[in-house]
Amino acid sequence: MQVNGAYSPHPRGFGFVDFDAPVRLEGPASGPVEADSGFVPPDLARGWLSGDRVVATIELDDQDRVNVTAMTLRSRPRRFLVGTVATFVGETTVIPDPRLGSGRLPVAATLADQLAHRDGRQVVVMVAADEDGRATARSLVSGPTPTQAPAAIRARAVTIAHGGVAPDVLEPGPAEVGLPPAETLGTALRAQGQLASGRPGMAAGLSAEGPVPGRELGGLDWRDAVVVTIDDDRSRDLDDALSAAWDGDPETPVDLYVHIADPAGAVGIDSPADRYAATMGTTTYLAVGGNAPMLDPALSEDLVSLLPGEERGALTVSCRVGPDGQLDDVTLSLSVIRSTARLSYAAVDAFLDDIDQRELLVGAHGPSGADQEHVEMVAANVAALAEASRRLGVERDARDSLDSLFEPARLEAAIVDGKIRAIEADPHPRAQQVVERLMVAANEAVAGWAVEHDVDLLFRSHLGFDPDRVDRITTAASAAGVELPDPPRPLDVLSAVAELRAADRIPDADLLATAAAGAVARAGTSAEPSGHEGLAAAAYTQFTSPIRRYTDLVVHRQVRAALADEPAPYDRDRLAALAGWLDARAGAAGHAQALERNALWSVLLERGAVSWPATAVVTGLTPAGARVRIPEAGVSGLVPANRLDAERRNLQVSADGTQTSDGSVRLGQRLSVRLDRLDALGRPDFRPA
Repeated sequence: MQVNGAYSPHPRGFGFVDFDAPVRLEGPASGPVEADSGFVPPDLARGWLSGDRVVATIELDDQDRVNVTAMTLRSRPRRFLVGTVATFVGETTVIPDPRLGSGRLPVAATLADQLAHRDGRQVVVMVAADEDGRATARSLVSGPTPTQAPAAIRARAVTIAHGGVAPDVLEPGPAEVGLPPAETLGTALRAQGQLASGRPGMAAGLSAEGPVPGRELGGLDWRDAVVVTIDDDRSRDLDDALSAAWDGDPETPVDLYVHIADPAGAVGIDSPADRYAATMGTTTYLAVGGNAPMLDPALSEDLVSLLPGEERGALTVSCRVGPDGQLDDVTLSLSVIRSTARLSYAAVDAFLDDIDQRELLVGAHGPSGADQEHVEMVAANVAALAEASRRLGVERDARDSLDSLFEPARLEAAIVDGKIRAIEADPHPRAQQVVERLMVAANEAVAGWAVEHDVDLLFRSHLGFDPDRVDRITTAASAAGVELPDPPRPLDVLSAVAELRAADRIPDADLLATAAAGAVARAGTSAEPSGHEGLAAAAYTQFTSPIRRYTDLVVHRQVRAALADEPAPYDRDRLAALAGWLDARAGAAGHAQALERNALWSVLLERGAVSWPATAVVTGLTPAGARVRIPEAGVSGLVPANRLDAERRNLQVSADGTQTSDGSVRLGQRLSVRLDRLDALGRPDFRPA
């Protein structure tokens, strides 16, 4: 029998074909068998790549297991492969990263000369198919590089993450979102190669000429007002500025103004710069090498960046924040601003600690700050912003968003002077919290404004808890002696966790919080304002980073057209297509960042960057062992079953997945662990200390 499906490799050398639709076969052992995948033995698996679309010939063995006996290639989304050079019987070959394939790939003669005597080094290669459909290494994209070098870690992350979302296999594809298919595929592949090689992509120098919604619309003049940016000292793509006024009376509202950079007024629709931005979907921020900007740095870091003292166009959200944290009198307008001061998170944190305006002066905390002439007004502005944030925090805390389920990490992996280092994470939490709350409020305000004025946007939707995982929450609640509504909402769970902690029932609180954290659904982009349970918002959009995210740029264009009373540049169908496209493209960037971060941490763990023994929290249970997270570093790994109990090869896990059958290990439990080893994919395995 032949079926269509997608191939996926296993690190042990075999693989599986996941069928496009379940199949039914007559089994010799037990009658009819329904299956959605088939086993690919190692000999057949060699040379096939993750995501390959294949026609598989399948049959049942004498135990009714579905085996693949032959495969024919239909299409191959991956054009690039990352692996290590190995000489075999005098021939140069490439062994793929086990996430992408297995076996030894033959190498073209011209490439073999380049890779001679480079055994054990990592390369990224362009692949071709031989007459049987198996992959061969055709040309060099990056490397050879030592496998644990920062450049190799970046190349590996980019190749793995971006290779699975080539534009020609996405649904909806380029044509549905208004992009030329051939150009888009070529752009995406060239950009992927550049990212893997450590270069910043291809945004620089692209023409931005094209139609601009609301081009003739005038803006409110904010050039003489006190406006500040608050960001990292190293950032140049400054896309938000803030101002606020408050008389100091706790009973009076704070007038809040969030000014967002306006690349929609500079980047014409369907211009080369616009098509590149839509293809990439987002700026990619990587720890190794340069970032890959979505827009030409001449725009994103200069002409539209809200740099101090420079006249810039902006879209401004104006509102009043009441004593209870509610937003009133929301208006949107084009504006012209001139930033008074560029403040660092460190400066704002220091100011909030002791309310000393000298902390905001130029040079007090890095190269940025206010000058002596304006520092008093800047200090008053920051104090008003902090008050608005405090009120919004009270209101948001009352809504109990899901953020509190996740324990923040103290350390993060970074490249310092070319070396992999563990540094303090989130060193300025108060200042960052002020900015984050104000940005969330602005996004929510714009979404509400759009709904009220019947303006089509790209919205951010979130279900709260994944319906397929809710049973785990209710089971954990029952084990903790807590009753929850059916189905539970975030407010119900978080209130129960808070009550357990208040009663000093920490193990029960950890159990319920961990079960809930593992059941949180992924957020997605939608053309419908379907609500964002994760932030407890009835409608939510992404508006505040149009320099860095294409979703925000689309939203800005829709808002500009509405303010100018012009037809919207994107209709509902186009927005729906863009939602799926941008989720996939931006998801690849996020995946690359996560892979790079995890690989950097694997190196750091081996070098003792975390003090052992370390405290880990059990976040999941499988027959293979306990999934754990070390909160200090935000690093996840596995404690294998035989490390938990030398007599066990597999854990017996309860049907709900919340604990082992004997109750010896359960979600949320804290274990003292040490690093044991890195597995075949470079992920950490731990053992009890």
